[in-house]
Amino acid sequence: MNKKQIAITLGVMCVLLTSGIIVQVNTIKKNSISNNIKTSNNDLRDEVLKWKEKYERTYLDLQESGNRLEKVRQEASKNNNSFTEMEQELKSMNSLLGLTDLTGEGIIITVADNENASIKDEDLSDELVHNTDIIELVNELKNTGAEAISINGQRVVSTTAIDCVGAVITVNGVKINSPFTISAIGNRERLNGITRPGSYIEIMEEYGIVVEVKKSAEVTIPKYNKVMNAKYMSIKK
Repeated sequence: MNKKQIAITLGVMCVLLTSGIIVQVNTIKKNSISNNIKTSNNDLRDEVLKWKEKYERTYLDLQESGNRLEKVRQEASKNNNSFTEMEQELKSMNSLLGLTDLTGEGIIITVADNENASIKDEDLSDELVHNTDIIELVNELKNTGAEAISINGQRVVSTTAIDCVGAVITVNGVKINSPFTISAIGNRERLNGITRPGSYIEIMEEYGIVVEVKKSAEVTIPKYNKVMNAKYMSIKK
């Protein structure tokens, strides 16, 4: 074997050795990245589970405390007229805050996306129900005297956020989908004014959005089922 052949052989061996090293390094990198992602996902899942467990425990403690407080109130109010008045006032305030289940006359509005909507439509966005549409309807209900409102079973309170996350609407952080059911307690005849000519409902219907409004003698609205936290408010002394 002459020098030229030896040089060629060594060159080929170097190329093969370098290729092998590169493949091995890339394999190690991929395995390392995969392991890091798995570890990160596991840590994130564990953290979510811990917070979920903490929330459920706190909510159960809150319910138990509420039940114990209710028993104390009942015992204390048996022979105390002034306490009975305070109890009624507290229940009234809790109703306004959204902390109790309520029933009463009112209306039920069902809103759904245009059944004939297609991705080929230029106005597709207008044919779907958005969080802004729900907000408009809630505001109109408040303006017409609604005393309590819920959306797909989620009570609307002072801290309620109606947001859009991708193609999904969230109320109180809970994802809801079409059709949307908005229940409102109040004078049903007055609340039914939401269907007046030129109303927001009429505008939605022009785009093919399905809207149905029913007056009812008995509308049920559940209480707000989360913990209210005031981060910035404090009672003035």
